[in-house]
Amino acid sequence: MHISRFPLSLVIPLFILAFLLPFSSGSKAATEAATADATTANTVFLPFKINTGGDPALLSEKSDQILSTYVTSRGQKFLDRTQVMAHIDYAALFPPPPEKIRQIIPEGNLEYIVFGSITQLGSKLSVDIQTVDLLDAKSSRTFYQEAASSEELAIVLDTLVDKILSYTGRLYRIAKIEISGNTRIDSGAILKHIQNRAGDRYNQAQLREDLKNIYKMGYFDDVQINVENTEEGKVVTFSVKEKEVITSVTISGEKNLETDTVKEVITVTANTIINPQEVMTSAENIRKLYKEKGYFDTEVTTKLTYPDKDRVNILFEIKEGDKIYVKEIIIHGNNTFANDEIEKILSTSTKTWFSWFTDSGLLKRDILKQDASRIGAFYQNHGFIDVQVGDPEVEKKGEWLYVTFNITEGDRYKVGVIDIGGDLIEEKSVLQGMTTIGEEKYFNRQVLRDDVLKISDYYASKGYAFAEVDPQVTKNSEEKRVELNIHISKGDLVHINRIIIKGNTRTRDKVIRRVMAVDEDSIYDATALKKSTERLQQLDFFEDVNITPEPTEEDNLMDVIVDLKEKSTGTFSIGAGFSSADGLLFMSDITQHNFLGRGQSVSLQANVGGSSTHYNLSFTEPHLNDSKLSFGFDVYHWTRDYDDYDKKSLGTAIRLGYPIWEKWTVWGSWGYDDSELSNVSPYASQYILDSMDINITHSVTLGLSRDSRNRRYNPTEGSLHSLSVKKAGSILGGDSAFTKFEGSTSWYFPYRWDTVFHVRGAAGYITEDETDKLPVYEKFYLGGLSTMRGFENYGISPRDPLTDEKIGGEKMAYANFEYIFPLVKDIGLNGVVFYDIGNVVRDSENIGTDLRSSVGFGFRWLSPMGPLRLEWGYNIDPLYDEDQSLWDFSIGGQF
Repeated sequence: MHISRFPLSLVIPLFILAFLLPFSSGSKAATEAATADATTANTVFLPFKINTGGDPALLSEKSDQILSTYVTSRGQKFLDRTQVMAHIDYAALFPPPPEKIRQIIPEGNLEYIVFGSITQLGSKLSVDIQTVDLLDAKSSRTFYQEAASSEELAIVLDTLVDKILSYTGRLYRIAKIEISGNTRIDSGAILKHIQNRAGDRYNQAQLREDLKNIYKMGYFDDVQINVENTEEGKVVTFSVKEKEVITSVTISGEKNLETDTVKEVITVTANTIINPQEVMTSAENIRKLYKEKGYFDTEVTTKLTYPDKDRVNILFEIKEGDKIYVKEIIIHGNNTFANDEIEKILSTSTKTWFSWFTDSGLLKRDILKQDASRIGAFYQNHGFIDVQVGDPEVEKKGEWLYVTFNITEGDRYKVGVIDIGGDLIEEKSVLQGMTTIGEEKYFNRQVLRDDVLKISDYYASKGYAFAEVDPQVTKNSEEKRVELNIHISKGDLVHINRIIIKGNTRTRDKVIRRVMAVDEDSIYDATALKKSTERLQQLDFFEDVNITPEPTEEDNLMDVIVDLKEKSTGTFSIGAGFSSADGLLFMSDITQHNFLGRGQSVSLQANVGGSSTHYNLSFTEPHLNDSKLSFGFDVYHWTRDYDDYDKKSLGTAIRLGYPIWEKWTVWGSWGYDDSELSNVSPYASQYILDSMDINITHSVTLGLSRDSRNRRYNPTEGSLHSLSVKKAGSILGGDSAFTKFEGSTSWYFPYRWDTVFHVRGAAGYITEDETDKLPVYEKFYLGGLSTMRGFENYGISPRDPLTDEKIGGEKMAYANFEYIFPLVKDIGLNGVVFYDIGNVVRDSENIGTDLRSSVGFGFRWLSPMGPLRLEWGYNIDPLYDEDQSLWDFSIGGQF
């Protein structure tokens, strides 16, 4: 049987003319409605005619199902075949007559009708479709595609429906968005503020929003929208007119503030497009700056001048007022607490004698709001749960400001019954013992917060990382008591999944892991994480240490992120000093505390002066074979010229150390020293002459130390303690025979304003185990930057009554008292004032008599070249051959 395609083109003109008549009167309304509602269906699909040599029912059902799905899912109309066949005979001439079509077309704003046929030729299927524009008799489009088999029919129909709807909906879609008129602002920057995109439905309301967004950029005087219809759709063009370019930004009238200080708050800059909002913001920033400095009546005027139509100059004209201070802080409603008690907690203050040097008495709005919150917290911490503190009021009277706080105290509540419930991992009495809120006479919100934090930390230290501690507060208004129920939900027991280390560009992972107090697969312990942070900080390898837990997909597993920022661990330091004994002394030190990233320490020191030279090579492995045992050695060569003799020493020492408790370390060393005295004056002290025969010293030293400082350099809290005993001679051999005891302690106490009190004490005692076997150079001497400032190095010492030579003492003790305060925080410059006291005496003398002392000041700076110390000491009671005061300094560099 021969099957031919239906000649649709023969009946198209008649079909179009028949439809134009009923639709023409409503065409404009239809178009406007479609534009207003972009989702309105404008295309109707008729079921396709099936041409096949077999039964068409199967192919008809399949094609109808596919078309219905694809057409309706895109918001268009598809007519049911049964409904259509009630009016149209598909076996007759197709397309059917217009009067038949009108009977089945649904009402609505339809603009296109789609009909077609599917012809089966063997296994192939040919799809012919005609789309007719009901509003334009001359406009129609044909679509055609073949399917290799019936299995490909769905793909072919899907493609054709897309093409048809792209054609019929082209006037409701945006084909392209263009920007015109911009010469300085990049088109991409403008497009970021436009929500519409090519391919979106055309929506006038959304375009108006886009126009507003472009205006809000602040760079344009005018923005217009032009829309052009094309075959591809609508081309939307945003035409902009740019504002002027800023040629210069200048300031005038600034007398009491530095020009650079004012410029820092100005956000507009030259060679950018002027933004009026930014200009206003900059003017307001200048006013705020002056207010913060106390100049409340300052006026700022903005003047714009235009060299030409495309450029503008901005001048901020400042008229400075007088500096105004707070005269009085007025507090109303404080029936329980005196004004003085409340003013102590405020940062806002009245003018004082020191206001010329400090900011006291100046009013800062943000600080004022914080003060209101401080008053509220103060009252809540004293039982006034319902306290209300109004917004602070500021009144200017003449040349002064008056600040008023209005307080409504409310009732005062005591602490009633305290109960702890929920998931308890300890006896209730144990958990209650962690709290102190019950010891308070009146309810204290801060104490309650601290108690909640203690319990939370305790649970977190036992592996319950997600424990929730909820303090439920119930007021008993009649008895004025607060009942507390602390409810605990412990959550899952959490284990550490992975320890992820980041940022260690030099330090090896194992160096970091071996000081961590937690391990992978161990139970999560928040306290151990804090210890890990402290230990990593104490290494002094890192500028920043941040350890944070990170949840995983498993509720009972937690990753630990160790985020580090490496710092310079090598130091190159040089120093110099001057004394009447040594003259000019130069000191240098090359040290690497993290050698090859292994955590090892290597140091080479050299001190060269007019009367002494000292070289020392030192190596320390803090974890021998990754154990807790530390190992190190020293090799040194030392020569010194005294008034009556010269001394040359060559020696070595081997050191071992082991941590026994948290922060406690026991250590020991074996030492060998070969010292020789030469050029001894015949008039030298007998103690010196006796030391000429003491050359070889074999010694063993045992020590115990504890270090809890938060960092090695410039610590702000913690302490460092050390005890040691050194034994020489006897069964160890050698020419010397003595026992030497030494101890020291340092304490750092943080105080307000980022200041620190530092107290250091040291003492020593040495005894001769065999007659004439204690050399003078093993005895104690004091003086210098590291012991007692204001005195020469080794300047404090007992003297030979016959020769007046300094021969060292058997007893030593000294103390340093320091107050360290920041001078310039941003660069790490600190100041220090100190008082040193101590002495060195013979074994038979009382160390507490004739104490030597000094006072002074200094500067400490972690400079780009390393730690710098410059300190001046004043000898309170100098001896006849001592200077009244001395300067000492040292400076170092880092690598």
